[in-house]
Amino acid sequence: LLVPTLFPTALAPHTPQTTMAEYALPKLPGYHCEDTTNRKNTRMKTLDYKLGMSYVSPLEDTEAGRPGLSRALQTQQDLPIAAGMQLPSDGSADFTPSFVALDGKVLRFEAYMKEEVPEAPSEGFRIRQFSLFYFLVDDSIRISEMKQENSGLAQGTFLKRHRVPRTDGEEANGAGQFVTWEDLAIGQDVTIYSRKMQIVDCDSFTREFYRAKGRDLADSSSIPKDPYFLRRKAAEEKIALKVHDDRRERFLAFNRKVLRFYCQWDDRTSIYGERRPYVLHFYLEDDTVEICEVHLPNDGRDSFPKLLRRQKLPMSSKEALQDIGSKPARFYTDKDLAVGLRIDVFGRNFLLYDCDDFTRKHYEKKYGLSDFPSLTERIRTPAVSVPQRELPPPTGFGSDADSLGSIFNLIPKAPKRDEAKLMQFAGKALRFLAKFEEPQAPEDEERKFVLAFWLADDTISIFEPPQQNSGIIGGKFLERRAHKNNETGDNFRPPDFAMGKVVEVNSYKFRIMDCDTFTQKYIESKGENIKSQLYNVSLTDIMRNLQKRYEEAREALRSAFHVMDEDHSGNITHQEFINSLCALHYDVSLEEAEPLLAWFDPEGKGYISYAEFCDAIVRTPNFPKFLANWQMQRMKVSGNRSPYSKGRTENSPLSPPSK
Repeated sequence: LLVPTLFPTALAPHTPQTTMAEYALPKLPGYHCEDTTNRKNTRMKTLDYKLGMSYVSPLEDTEAGRPGLSRALQTQQDLPIAAGMQLPSDGSADFTPSFVALDGKVLRFEAYMKEEVPEAPSEGFRIRQFSLFYFLVDDSIRISEMKQENSGLAQGTFLKRHRVPRTDGEEANGAGQFVTWEDLAIGQDVTIYSRKMQIVDCDSFTREFYRAKGRDLADSSSIPKDPYFLRRKAAEEKIALKVHDDRRERFLAFNRKVLRFYCQWDDRTSIYGERRPYVLHFYLEDDTVEICEVHLPNDGRDSFPKLLRRQKLPMSSKEALQDIGSKPARFYTDKDLAVGLRIDVFGRNFLLYDCDDFTRKHYEKKYGLSDFPSLTERIRTPAVSVPQRELPPPTGFGSDADSLGSIFNLIPKAPKRDEAKLMQFAGKALRFLAKFEEPQAPEDEERKFVLAFWLADDTISIFEPPQQNSGIIGGKFLERRAHKNNETGDNFRPPDFAMGKVVEVNSYKFRIMDCDTFTQKYIESKGENIKSQLYNVSLTDIMRNLQKRYEEAREALRSAFHVMDEDHSGNITHQEFINSLCALHYDVSLEEAEPLLAWFDPEGKGYISYAEFCDAIVRTPNFPKFLANWQMQRMKVSGNRSPYSKGRTENSPLSPPSK
């Protein structure tokens, strides 16, 4: 019966227009709930943008009576003064927010604080100097203490940057409870956390700022002197100043700058004594001295590096040695050293007879000395000439190089040959027609000789052509070997053989009468141009010649392959191969050498490896058949250019003939 009375609408059908107020619930614990239909969950907007700049706008009480709204409201008086200087207005065309206009704008003041010192009766108080920085962008303050030497205080940052609250309990011009720029002025006191500071000066920007705000600051005043520092300075002035000797300054000015003197110790008065040379180093950075040994060849002495380690050298060795433990009166300095003077080095008498260029410039710049006597020649001991090793005459076995090998080595080694020269001039000889210059018998007057100078190893061989009814058997007159030219003392060279000149070979004097065509062209070109058309050979002869070289000396051919490889890539290109054939005096063009390139490079890669090079030489007996097949195929395929010709394309296939 009570339910309809308490809840008259409980049995009525619920409609969408029914609200929570129609239920009329009693306000008892457990029966009260908040009406969520009247609740607004939007956040208050405080950040706004105008002309592309952001700023904080104050909240307005548009919905009075809303719970909790009074705690979120802000008024113009709650904002910092710096932030409220420039707020946007509806009629402003150009608007610059305060955090942009005042960014980097700082007011600087000079202030001091008089701090009591009760624990030190002699001091009483001290004066502490500060620099106060006021940041206009957010009305924050930072204070730094000026450093004073030997103050005993942890100086530097005195107050970190933040907004400083007022401690006097008053509000100036509605600025709130924080210290602002209106509270700062020259001659006034400002209280920072119960510490009173007096402002005495400011910079030019601060004066201009206050003048723009309609306030003129007073003139600057001086900070009073601290009596404790005045007494301490007076006491320091009474103390006698020491001689200025800053080791750091001398180190920076004279580090690695050393005076060098050449000296000599004459000890010939004692038994087995002699004159011994030394080098004295004087270090300008700390006036220390070191004396180094000078070791001569075969002097028979141990290789000690120094006679005296680096240290200060006392001028009186007697005082330094007698009063052990006490400091000597004087030490050697740079003004006590000069060329021609004698110094005492712990009982040894040293004569300074010369110095280097840096030492001369130092004395000329510092002391104005320019006359340095040179005593080097006066004290120099005549040098004993070193006996030269005489080379014995050749043994007669082999060449002179073979004889020298048995002299310089206990186990003779074969003399090294110029492999590149052997490959270039192999089989090439300069041939001259000669006769005796001083015949020993009448029958020698008509004798003629062919003198051959071999370009590969600079050797000479002489052959006598047989003549009918001469009574002399022709043939080999002189074995091929290297001979010396008595006029120059060296082995014969091609320029030594000129027309009409007399040369002495193996104690025989020959007059040069004529030469062949190759020799004449070689001499006229001074050896720069050797035309292989004088030795016309076919491609088959070239392959046989390469096979012969390969069989005689495989290592020499390997060295020749490395010589052909000009770019040191391990392979030789077609052009490098043609250049090597020209160096061997085979004048073949790229078109003429196409069969050779197809033989050495059957796959048409454009380069030849060392393995392919040796394999092609080993297959030399099959080359004539390959050449004939290649020529026949070339005749059949008329008009097609070989892939080895100059005009071949990059992707043209290579189709070598069947082997």
